Amino acid sequence: MDLEQLKNLLRHYNLKPNFTYGQNFLLDEIVLEDIVDAAGITKEDVVLEIGPGIGNLTEKLCARAGFVLSVEKDPRFFPILKSVKKQYKDNFRFEIGDILEVDFQKLLPGGNYKVVANIPYYITGKIIQTLLAAKRKPTAITILTQKEVAQNITAGPGKLSVLAISVQLYGEPKLLLKVPAKSFYPAPKVDSAVLEIKLFGKPKYKIHEADFFKIVKACFAGKRKQLHNTLVNNLKLPAADVEKILEQLKINSAARPQELSIEQWVELAGKINLTCFSEK
Repeated sequence: MDLEQLKNLLRHYNLKPNFTYGQNFLLDEIVLEDIVDAAGITKEDVVLEIGPGIGNLTEKLCARAGFVLSVEKDPRFFPILKSVKKQYKDNFRFEIGDILEVDFQKLLPGGNYKVVANIPYYITGKIIQTLLAAKRKPTAITILTQKEVAQNITAGPGKLSVLAISVQLYGEPKLLLKVPAKSFYPAPKVDSAVLEIKLFGKPKYKIHEADFFKIVKACFAGKRKQLHNTLVNNLKLPAADVEKILEQLKINSAARPQELSIEQWVELAGKINLTCFSEK
């Protein structure tokens, strides 16, 4: 679909991009094919698509997958998705609703599923966290998102964030392809990237999730401060206990939270859980 075809489609359905929803429509047919290729979609796959919009990625998914469920927040796209439904019938279903609120797991067939989506930049983190928190998690997530967000998620020690830690606990993220802003209409102010997250079949680390993320978020709330200080001030832990734990784990007490590796966070959370939370 070229720009003129897209504009004709939008005129036909009396549609305009909704900037509140962060709608930027991908026009590049090669990138659309690359996304489906990267996800490795075959007739054996069940796919959850988030934010189908004009349905150009949806059609490519339906042509290859065994079943596709598309969840679209904007009801204005109902007629377009209805036309896709007429073409693909039994292997396609769409739902108008917010992916953060829709119980998509009940709408999907049983068994494994993959997520493929071109999602709004402003809500990328929440969508990923929703998928990772699902009782039945996808086996893989392939999304088109802001390049900086993809780089953030794939970052290593020195540039880690809460989102990167969350993702890397449950899967292996990889930046596959950079997509220039000119590939979209309207063109966003930043470039995009295709991000793949292959989820582990079982947790890579054994953690108490509530305590783990309580510790991580408390430390990142003061990410420019030294680790010792954030643990003492934000979690109200005894300074002597914190110093002892950091020394045992050979973690520099002056380190910033983004400098620790995932393994160090797991070890740190385990020690704090055992020594400081056991009586609470």
